[in-house]
Amino acid sequence: MVRQVGAIVCDFLSAVSAMYFYPDKPWLVTAHLRNVITQLSRGGCMAARPLPTTLPPGPQLAPFLPGQEDNETKVDKEPAAVSSGESIHTSSLLGAEDADDETFLMSDTLSRSSGSLDKPRVRPQKKFHVIEEVLEQLRGIVNEGDPKTKYTDFVQVGQGGFGTVYKAGDPATGEVVALKKMPLRKRSRKELVVNEIQIMKENRHPNIVNYIDSYLVNEDLWLVMEYVDGGTLTSVLVQVLIEERIIAAISRECLKALEFLHSKNVIHRDVKSDNILLGMDGSVKLTDFGLCAQLTPERSTRCTVLGSPYWVAPEILKRKEYDTQVDIWALGIVAIEMLEGEPPYFKESPVQAQRLIARNRYPPLRMPSRMSVLFHAFLHSCLDTNPSVRWTARELLQHPFLRTAESLSVLPDMICIARKICQAMEALQASSASPGQKKE
Repeated sequence: MVRQVGAIVCDFLSAVSAMYFYPDKPWLVTAHLRNVITQLSRGGCMAARPLPTTLPPGPQLAPFLPGQEDNETKVDKEPAAVSSGESIHTSSLLGAEDADDETFLMSDTLSRSSGSLDKPRVRPQKKFHVIEEVLEQLRGIVNEGDPKTKYTDFVQVGQGGFGTVYKAGDPATGEVVALKKMPLRKRSRKELVVNEIQIMKENRHPNIVNYIDSYLVNEDLWLVMEYVDGGTLTSVLVQVLIEERIIAAISRECLKALEFLHSKNVIHRDVKSDNILLGMDGSVKLTDFGLCAQLTPERSTRCTVLGSPYWVAPEILKRKEYDTQVDIWALGIVAIEMLEGEPPYFKESPVQAQRLIARNRYPPLRMPSRMSVLFHAFLHSCLDTNPSVRWTARELLQHPFLRTAESLSVLPDMICIARKICQAMEALQASSASPGQKKE
């Protein structure tokens, strides 16, 4: 109880400090105060999302349409076992690097059965064959050498199942870059790494975290990308209330990235707030192309069931063939996420959430009466269960809701306030953990 009261006090003080630091931005102060009052009315303290849930053991949904398995990757179809401690939803500087890649591959997570958990992960001979084939492919597209000899001042900013993320400097240009080190043997679908590099190299855009370089050191792949200094959209929306005008502004920038990718016949397949980065210059960039797919005239749809459970489109869960419109559904979920602080069904287990997404016609909203007519219309345009009726990225860029967008210049202030709240909460938790410690 003491911790809850302390957290509320921190929230209130942060809002008051915002009045001092940002007197010309009353909307920001009002939004945050309203968020604090909402938490008080609920009888609790403002907190981030619920702790990530894990997939329970037992029979799950089958991953593919009968007779229509997606052959985009030549890997062992045998499902992988996952311990009970693996989480589905996480966030980090560059996307989802702090969770094992398999937790984001729903073709794996949905196909597990109680019997398969006792089976070996992959046959050793097949595993050896796959990694040697991938290494050979990577040697043809990456640069020679070691990134540690080119970049300096390495600072670790994230670590997880995907590998380790560093911030470093380029002495030749003076630029700051982000480097993602990925041990290939830890990845179950290694061919997706080759696909990720090829698509990133061929597609550059102001609203995408752009590829700079890549290296292969033994069996570790290093991806070098532009560094975005404001962190993820998740880190902001779990701390401050985002108003509709700012939701419109962020959605517009994401749609610019998606319109570009879709014009190149690329499906991102993992659009969510963790994979949207904010810059202190007001930029909004889509990142993490680890699950993307390239469509071709010969193959204009895909059918592999993968993605992040709470953002996945219903046609994927129903094992239907799909195209770029799955990204539009995910963006609609991100818009709800910005408004409510979490995606629909987030308090449900991933499996139950997937069942609800596949069954229901429209995601539930907590306070629909507080939303404008234009915002409702925008969400319905993104979240139609019929992908052929769902608006495209190009059409959504002309949606009236986006005309209400606030200037992106407000983003740095929001990022700063979110960081101050986070720091205050961490300090409070640290002091609560050691109540007998003498204060200086």
